[in-house]
Amino acid sequence: MNIARFVAYGLFAAATLPAYGGSFVGIAGDRDGQAMASVVMSLKPIGRTAPATPPEEIVVSQQDLAFKPYISVIRIGSSVVFANRDKVEHHIKSFSSSKPFEIAVHKPGDTPAPIRFEKEGAVVAYCILHDWMRAYVYVADTPWFALTAAATGIAKIENLPPGDYEATAWHPDLGQYKPPLVQKVTITATGSTEATFKFEFKPRAVRQAPKSGGSARTS
Repeated sequence: MNIARFVAYGLFAAATLPAYGGSFVGIAGDRDGQAMASVVMSLKPIGRTAPATPPEEIVVSQQDLAFKPYISVIRIGSSVVFANRDKVEHHIKSFSSSKPFEIAVHKPGDTPAPIRFEKEGAVVAYCILHDWMRAYVYVADTPWFALTAAATGIAKIENLPPGDYEATAWHPDLGQYKPPLVQKVTITATGSTEATFKFEFKPRAVRQAPKSGGSARTS
């Protein structure tokens, strides 16, 4: 994932919220107890509405015959620009029930109009011309979310008001139809609350372009 972009948005969103002392640490592991990267952790308050934050617009580029970042996390109402920074044409389509869309064949250097996401859940985008290319957009109905680190499988969310929350953990291998893992957690006014999520599978390797570049369509 484009960590700098993700962190920048996290800091921007946090700056629009009041300061609190509570924090959450989510730990993700596979069926063998190994740390899992690329798990989206999110916290939704129970019995109250999550505070509003301004929508944003992020970029998911097509570059080196891959989507970058592979996983993006945005809040409902935000938008994604699927910009072609590659040397070949691409054709993007999403069959996701929460956000079906299609960006017809576009040439290198093209920047199609942004796609706005208004429903919670996971959205998978494909390149029809290069079948190994996948991009995942996780749309959260909360300003509190984070991705687990590759080495540790840990995600930390800070600046949380005290109260009860629904904590969810989603991995791309769950796709757009299988629900995330869910736990109820209680955040205290100060200190940290920890939750561990165990997935009953080993994560698949991210598909890569064939060494030959596959059936890349040039303009």
